[in-house]
Amino acid sequence: MWVFGYGSLIWKVDFPYEDKRVGFIKGFSRRFWQGSTDHRGVPGKPGRVVTLVEDPEGCVWGVAYKLPTGREQEVKSHLDYREKGGYRVMPVTFHPRPPLSPRPTQTLLYIGSQDNPDYLGPAPLEEIANQIVSSTGPSGRNTEYLFQLAEAVRTILPEDSDTHLFSLESLVKERLRRETLAEQ
Repeated sequence: MWVFGYGSLIWKVDFPYEDKRVGFIKGFSRRFWQGSTDHRGVPGKPGRVVTLVEDPEGCVWGVAYKLPTGREQEVKSHLDYREKGGYRVMPVTFHPRPPLSPRPTQTLLYIGSQDNPDYLGPAPLEEIANQIVSSTGPSGRNTEYLFQLAEAVRTILPEDSDTHLFSLESLVKERLRRETLAEQ
């Protein structure tokens, strides 16, 4: 059983796995449209984390993990709990990065769909940036989530030119810089 990570599963791997492969899935785009009241925000003041939205021209880079043989259900139960905040599981076709390029394989994808109660949907990037700057939850500051994801994508997935992610990162860094200057 393989699981595809496109958000915190890229940089916060808190589960055992047998193998991992960098690659992509088609038909989606990554967006900070999912609310988080269990990790990067709290009830009444949700943070924003990534989900995938359908996009016929889209391509999302990430990491696929092969769950340990004989422990697949145990590890999947851990991931189900971790991704409980509005995510559902669906199968997708994963395309490994060349030159490995074994044929595409089926992987499981956790996705926060529009019909879940934590889905926040689209908003102007400035509004999303403000929400990220002002949100903190049990797993830490929402800015940490954004910065860790951007750095991991830059390092592990240099093919990915995710303009939504990197534009949001720039806006949040600029907002934090302005706040720091105002405090001095």
